[in-house]
Amino acid sequence: MGWVSGWTWQAWFGLVGGTLIFFAVLVPMLLVQVRRYGRFSFRRLLGAAAVSIYAVALVAYTLLPIPEMRANCGGGAAAVELVPGHSIADILRDTEGLSPVGILTSRATLQVVLNVALFVPFGMIARRYWNRGAGVSILLGAALSVLIEATQLTGVWGLYECSYRVADVDDVIANTAGAALGVVLAPLVLSWMPSADSLRAHRSEPRPVTVWRRWFGMILDAVAVQVAISVLSLLLLVPRLVLTEGRAPSAPQSVVEAVVIGAGAVMLVIVVPALVSGGASIGQRLVWLTPEWRDGRATVPRRLYRASVVALPYTVATAAQLLPGAQTGLTQTVVGVIGIVSAAIVFIAVLSVPFSRGRRGLSLIVSGAELRDSRANRLAPRRADGAALTTPEAESP
Repeated sequence: MGWVSGWTWQAWFGLVGGTLIFFAVLVPMLLVQVRRYGRFSFRRLLGAAAVSIYAVALVAYTLLPIPEMRANCGGGAAAVELVPGHSIADILRDTEGLSPVGILTSRATLQVVLNVALFVPFGMIARRYWNRGAGVSILLGAALSVLIEATQLTGVWGLYECSYRVADVDDVIANTAGAALGVVLAPLVLSWMPSADSLRAHRSEPRPVTVWRRWFGMILDAVAVQVAISVLSLLLLVPRLVLTEGRAPSAPQSVVEAVVIGAGAVMLVIVVPALVSGGASIGQRLVWLTPEWRDGRATVPRRLYRASVVALPYTVATAAQLLPGAQTGLTQTVVGVIGIVSAAIVFIAVLSVPFSRGRRGLSLIVSGAELRDSRANRLAPRRADGAALTTPEAESP
């Protein structure tokens, strides 16, 4: 049974590799959930983690380890097995004279059983997590199995000069049977998993403004700053690469370029969102949040002020890293001071969320704004003494 233990490393490879991939794409997945379903779904997130781990494990079991090319192509083994049912003959031949336990635990038997078991999770994922029909889920399992066998037959699509492994029609049959079994088991095993359709049905319902939702919006705002600076840097870099035949450095060559990039990022991430609609930041819009003033006067100065309290120092500090000589001398000191000030403001902004009314945070507190779900009715206007107005306009949705 030593050969069985040799297969366990693929499971560990899938667990570690799949977990790393899951966390690498966690922010995009959360964003997709918020936009598609209107809220986070922890159970769907667990499903995504399982899919990541299974996908890496599947690659490990079907394509790894990668052999040395010369040894792989010099073995003389058959490249393809097209006789359906030959695995049954192999089992009968290899287990002749063995006890029932010996038959069940023989290599030939377990080879077929494990090929079936390998695709049971795929059938459950396709049926319940992707919400595909039973027939479609089974066909997807068969198609994936054929793709894997073709990859083995073609030497990873030409990477090897010969077949990567033996492409076996019985593997396709066993994998497809596993997918079908997974389809049958999906309603029982994954009954706790909410369907995408049921979540989308409630997408437009307003949700409470939670701490995690506010913090996620802040993360998205920080990502937006990084993306804006990267895109603007690339736009300035491409002409230099063309003019200097690819010999230009990747960093800005002058203070002017760094200032242009920083100013452009401020316009894209701070000014433009503040001038559009209710003045919510990019991150706030993505998580269905919007600022609002109780007197109903969302003037341009108010919106710009709210948008700049935290985002402006953070954007300036990020763009300052592009200044020539930012790692040496006086410039390094200036950039360091700007970074410290920005970090302090960001820290206060993050820490203030759970301790402020309505999870407003620093920018809304200092600008006198409230925060609401953008799908909810507008906040009721109030008089100077804080009492709610009761005019028909104030009561209308």
